[in-house]
Amino acid sequence: MTRTARTTTILSIVSSCVVPFAGELLAAADTGLSSPIPAFARKYKTSCSTCHAAAPKLNVLGEAFRLNGYRFPENDALLRKEQPVPLGAEPWKELWPRAIWPGELPAIPPVSLRVVSDVRVTNDDMADYSWTYLFPNEIYALAGGTLGESIGFFVEAEWTQDEGIEVIQAKIPFQDPLPFLPDRSFNLWVGKQNLYLLTLGQRQIDRAERQRLLWGDYAISELVLRDPSTGDSLRSLNDLELRFSQPGIEINGIVSRRAYYALGVTQGSTDFAADNNDRKDFYYKLRYKLGGLALDGAYDPGGEPVLGTGGQLFDRSLIIEQFGYFGTFPVANDLEDKHHTLGIAARWLNGPLDLGAGYAWGQNDNPWGLSPAQQSTHWSAFLKSEYFFFPWLLGSLKVEHLETDVPEAVRAAGFTEGALYQSRFLPGAVALIRQNVRLVIEAELYSGDSVSGETGTQVPDNLWFRLDIAF
Repeated sequence: MTRTARTTTILSIVSSCVVPFAGELLAAADTGLSSPIPAFARKYKTSCSTCHAAAPKLNVLGEAFRLNGYRFPENDALLRKEQPVPLGAEPWKELWPRAIWPGELPAIPPVSLRVVSDVRVTNDDMADYSWTYLFPNEIYALAGGTLGESIGFFVEAEWTQDEGIEVIQAKIPFQDPLPFLPDRSFNLWVGKQNLYLLTLGQRQIDRAERQRLLWGDYAISELVLRDPSTGDSLRSLNDLELRFSQPGIEINGIVSRRAYYALGVTQGSTDFAADNNDRKDFYYKLRYKLGGLALDGAYDPGGEPVLGTGGQLFDRSLIIEQFGYFGTFPVANDLEDKHHTLGIAARWLNGPLDLGAGYAWGQNDNPWGLSPAQQSTHWSAFLKSEYFFFPWLLGSLKVEHLETDVPEAVRAAGFTEGALYQSRFLPGAVALIRQNVRLVIEAELYSGDSVSGETGTQVPDNLWFRLDIAF
């Protein structure tokens, strides 16, 4: 397909999605690199449903927008309504390197806010309440935009009741920095960033509900072992969770329009501004998409969008993805815990139905700093299903199990108590009161929980109500 044909395809998709919602306040409701936040909606004068199925959940065009560094493929200039402030004249390009390559600044401040309020109803015996207001629970300041043809930026700062103020992301994507390579095949993203090791169910890409999947929240430090005869406990200092954003450098690109790769080097720490050792962590991501809108934002010849009622853009495709993460973390006795995690997932899109399943497996070589070293492995299987009953009403169900093993040698040394496993299912619904105002209801129901089993307490079932507004 020629560049002109691809541009025409994108323009037809955008216009068909935008017209039914032209009178609405334009916004996208979650945070992070993937989200066409309200600043982007103002920049392009377009609707949230152009890039979102139910914000923050991206549709296929929104994911192409994300991978293209906050630009609509193929021709961002044709869609952009807010004219930027030029930094240098266009003819300067012909004078380079005897002149500075021209850039641009956003014409309006590219800043957005998001306010999240929660109500929690729980039977958790560790809580001091059975229900509570968390008004607000989170406040985000978001800024994003482009700085010319090939440079973008995204900054996300968060305030929460538990953690206070924290910079979640501050990232600069350089798109096609090596002009002699094929378009979109080599991009360089630098800064503190979410890794998005799997897009299935990930924050700001494919998660419209409240709760995250367990495998991303897992840290070996959560496994506390006890010796009942002495009262001693054994706990790892490795508290790395793969859901955390990391300072790092990532190279990514799209090959043959449907294959995606990424290679990254990260700090490998948690909340530390500096590193906690002299080593860096490494990860890779692979993805392939069959059918529907390709990863570069265009259809194959004869392909066409699947448009639902009310301006929703759906797709019919199969997405397969796989990742690997490899790192080290300092633990007891000045030793390093080498760890790695592998994951695979598949996602099937069929109009209003979005069905996905995945599996993650990991190993820690010496999490407790023992001599000789004792390995620990963990695994998690998960399933996610979502369906649009109406353009503004999404039903969801997640089912997952996480389990960690304890080496026999550690049990033989007397640490016979302590385990880590969880099985839960999470039914929920998302109602778009407006495109930038959403109501989320989600239940968190456990069929198994190691802590509750050992202490004889109730499983920590929860019911969450969330009001989420972005502007």
